[in-house]
Amino acid sequence: MAPPLLIDSNVWSHVVLGSTAMQIKVRAQMALLHGKYPGTRMVTSAICVAECLIAARRLADPLLAQRAEAAFRIEFDSGDVEIVPVTDQVLDRAATLRANRLKLAANRGSQLAKADGGKLLLPDAAIAASCLEFNPPAILVTENDGDFRYFEDGVQNTVADLAIERIG
Repeated sequence: MAPPLLIDSNVWSHVVLGSTAMQIKVRAQMALLHGKYPGTRMVTSAICVAECLIAARRLADPLLAQRAEAAFRIEFDSGDVEIVPVTDQVLDRAATLRANRLKLAANRGSQLAKADGGKLLLPDAAIAASCLEFNPPAILVTENDGDFRYFEDGVQNTVADLAIERIG
């Protein structure tokens, strides 16, 4: 069985809020991933859903905000996407992933709250933990792959050894 593709919020934002050219490009890239991983299904974290709703609701024009939220809801309620709930288990894994990255950053003396500083932000840790809810783990599909990568002893790693597909 093919691992699911966990779609990050930045990809959904391109699909819904991006220019027409960006929407076409990202949908084409997603179709290519379905070809690369036959039989796979799309999933997303409830954290990604919340991030997308924030993106819609922060739009200054109330009508545009309402339309964007409706478009996101159509994507998430279509039946083509499984929403991974943020359970106690996901939160526990996320806490461990973030704590491990913070320890790495502290050992290197880094104060940067981003991947190249060794830190992993909590929403990203929860998204990574959502990937681990599957066996095999879901492949993370994101534009911000740097948020999930870090260097240790000169070697680039991914959080929880996740497979990542960059898109966007």
